[in-house]
Amino acid sequence: MDNDSTIMARRAIEALRAGVPNRDAVRQLPVFQGDITQKFTEMLWEMQEATDANDAAARSMVISGAFGAGKSHLLEYLRHEAIEHGCVCSHVVISKETPLFDPLKLLRAAAETAAISERAGRAVPEVVFSERFSSERFALLFKWAHEQPGLGDRVAPLLKIIDECPPGGDELLDEIAWEWSGYPMKVSSIRAALKEIGQHTAYRVCTVRQRELGMHLWRFLPRLFQAAGYGGWVVLIDEVELMLRYSKLQRAKSYAQVARLAGVAKDFKLSGLLPVFSVTDDFWATAEEEKRDSEIPEWLRERGRSGDVELARDAEAGMKLLRRAKALRSAKGEEFNELKERVRLLHSKAFGWDAPPAKERESLSSRSVREHIKSWITQWDMMLLYPEHRPEIVVEKMATDYSEDADLSREEEPGSE
Repeated sequence: MDNDSTIMARRAIEALRAGVPNRDAVRQLPVFQGDITQKFTEMLWEMQEATDANDAAARSMVISGAFGAGKSHLLEYLRHEAIEHGCVCSHVVISKETPLFDPLKLLRAAAETAAISERAGRAVPEVVFSERFSSERFALLFKWAHEQPGLGDRVAPLLKIIDECPPGGDELLDEIAWEWSGYPMKVSSIRAALKEIGQHTAYRVCTVRQRELGMHLWRFLPRLFQAAGYGGWVVLIDEVELMLRYSKLQRAKSYAQVARLAGVAKDFKLSGLLPVFSVTDDFWATAEEEKRDSEIPEWLRERGRSGDVELARDAEAGMKLLRRAKALRSAKGEEFNELKERVRLLHSKAFGWDAPPAKERESLSSRSVREHIKSWITQWDMMLLYPEHRPEIVVEKMATDYSEDADLSREEEPGSE
């Protein structure tokens, strides 16, 4: 048997066993979500063809499904599609370290996982060091950055430094790549580099608050990737439902962040970004009935603090977007049989045997795809070790906890550098 194919099959089985599909599993197993994948491909083409520097069309997708319904499998499939279509792609999982309400921490996670191919490193340094910019594309990016409020004090001088390439180039480019990944350079370093190229009087370089840096970079990085010849930036954001465990104000900020990234916030326009948000199927019912989040915009307006009116407006836009999530459908009939047979063949190839049919106790409608797959693999594992044994699989359902979590809700004080 081909050793490479055996290793591939084992990697796929181990990923499926853990419930976290990898590229091998995605290549071998179908997703059965043709309407979603087709719409995603259409949006990729639209984003790539929108070459106008002023293009700010709202592009986003929200998918929903129960725990184990195949959301992670679908997101991994979409990641491969994005890269195959020449886009930069990131996969972010909302967590304590990556809260949805914090634009800079979210940006850092997206920059850390941003990839231009399956084998390349982080996309931001790859682009900064690649010299892929054509003179025309770089000139358009340079002009745009100088015209944008806020970007002229930070992004524009760094583009000028890249263009002039002062002494100590590689070390300086590395610092710039970290800045554009969400870890700001020292003002003194930027000023010294500008002095080297005789431009220290042309730019007013200032310190930057963390939130402002995050918002600037969400606008800038998609255009940077497009200027380097890529089709845009696809950001897959998983486990968005965790935001329901935030405080009331942080949930408001999270809804507003969704609106901004999706391009539907009034005063925050993006170009070249396609976010995909993944939530559980009970997300909005919990948000509305248990958390009463539909009342948040009015609460903000009545609170009357600076910025609350704008936050309420953007939060409403984010709520509308998440409410219209596209539900994943279950595999049916022949699709389900095909899935089961493909997993059986994978297990057979991985461990060099002919796996027998696995016992099925329940219909697909009563169990998630993940439960079925893990049940089959567990049965085959046992039968491989004990050929005469026919195991019985017991499944226990775990309830999702959406109670407020103080650790998740903790927000650091905004800082500068």
